[in-house]
Amino acid sequence: MAVGLLGGGLVVVGGREPWRSPVAGPAGDRVAPAGSLVVALGAVILLGLLVVAVTRTTGRRVAGAIVALAGLVVTSVAVFADGEWTLWRVGVLLGALLSLGAGALSAARGQAWAAMSERYDAPGGRENRPQSDPWRALDRGEDPTL
Repeated sequence: MAVGLLGGGLVVVGGREPWRSPVAGPAGDRVAPAGSLVVALGAVILLGLLVVAVTRTTGRRVAGAIVALAGLVVTSVAVFADGEWTLWRVGVLLGALLSLGAGALSAARGQAWAAMSERYDAPGGRENRPQSDPWRALDRGEDPTL
């Protein structure tokens, strides 16, 4: 999870920096237009990893698949975009690959990870809770004092 966040951060930061094209125009070097797409997909990666952290089974799998897909698209953009290979572009590629791996891992194995509310539950989780809980009786509209 932390690796994916690092990758998403690299994508956002590296996408904001200019990627220079070797083709000079009338005003000198032109900036490749891939940056705004990369930054948007970096935001998708970071938000998708947040969703992975707070959801369970199916939501986690879907969010992991979206993160992996966004990482794949950013990888394609970084590899096939026009321009020279700057340090920022290499950072975006590295971040996209890290995000792709984190998303794929979340989609494949995320359903077995503990959810946020389960982290501090007693071993056995919800199955070991007593059924005669007076607070649950109040939720059901019953009077526990009778």
